Amino acid sequence: MEKKVSRIRHHVNPLADRTEHLFAGFGNKKPIIVDVGADRGEFTEQLLEKFGNTKNFIVFEIRRPLAQKLKEKFKINENVVVFDGDANRNFSRIMKPCIDAGGHIEEVYINFPDPWVKERQKKRRFLNEKFLKEIRTNISTETKWIFQTDHKQLFDETALLLQKNDIRKIDYFSEPPYGFTTKWEDAKIKEGKGIYRLLFYL
Repeated sequence: MEKKVSRIRHHVNPLADRTEHLFAGFGNKKPIIVDVGADRGEFTEQLLEKFGNTKNFIVFEIRRPLAQKLKEKFKINENVVVFDGDANRNFSRIMKPCIDAGGHIEEVYINFPDPWVKERQKKRRFLNEKFLKEIRTNISTETKWIFQTDHKQLFDETALLLQKNDIRKIDYFSEPPYGFTTKWEDAKIKEGKGIYRLLFYL
């Protein structure tokens, strides 16, 4: 009998998962760092080693199998919460209880997202015009947003998007935040690809 081979979908459409998550917050006012597209959680792991329990961490990973592994990885860390599904759809809903309780979203990291290069797919990007308008209603202008990618087209188009939406401040930088890299980033550098980085404030 021929054995069926299961195929893994590498390009997940975030619009296909319409799960809406609820979150009551951490119950404290510690600064919050957000990791969007955490993959295997290496970046958050390094942040935890640096900051320990002095900060809270919200982790998003669209792929449920990976998200489940992240939940297992961070289950002993009461200051880390992991969500699967579409981060764009759930971002404001999850942040609001934290903000209402007096918490401050200190940094948001968007690390190496899917570039979605086709014109019809660009609405799937985490950073888009609709999202920028939405977060301006509840996210502090003091929150630092950090965007990193190895995809030049995505980087250029994201920078243009920010400029067109009157983002208060945009800075470009070259070194990885806190000197932290992941296996994905290291592999891209080994391949000779450039890493493009910017930070912005609303």
